[in-house]
Amino acid sequence: MIATEVRNRFVTETQAHGIADRWNAVYPAMRTVLDTVIRAQRSAARPTVDSAHLERVRRELGQLDRGTFKACTRSPGAFSVFDAYVHVREVLAVTSLGHPDAGAIHRLAGELADVVAGAERASLAEWETKGAGALPAQLVDGGRRKRADSEQTERGTR
Repeated sequence: MIATEVRNRFVTETQAHGIADRWNAVYPAMRTVLDTVIRAQRSAARPTVDSAHLERVRRELGQLDRGTFKACTRSPGAFSVFDAYVHVREVLAVTSLGHPDAGAIHRLAGELADVVAGAERASLAEWETKGAGALPAQLVDGGRRKRADSEQTERGTR
């Protein structure tokens, strides 16, 4: 991955270079961890991890590495800091603490976490300065939305 491929308005060029350096150093180890776990789970009598999920993580890590990852089918391929963070955490979930590259993977996850948290804070601050408007998608509380009056009437809840 090339550092200039890490593009996000909340990521500085210095942060992009740091992420790219750590990513390039640890990506082969993450692939090896996933390959080993997937192989072991396929041959296990009682699998403890969803190997299909790990295969998807491995595929998407490869796409992130090549800069062809698409968060949405209509979006252009790119390196997503947010998705990289999620996927690196998935790798950490199946990485032994005794693995020789565990520390490097943790450091990459930490750097990605700092960037993601900073982007969240900056996005919220930007929204607050603009005043009323639609909340960014990540700020929705996840609670049930109110149903329209017609839906409530149709379901007999009124």
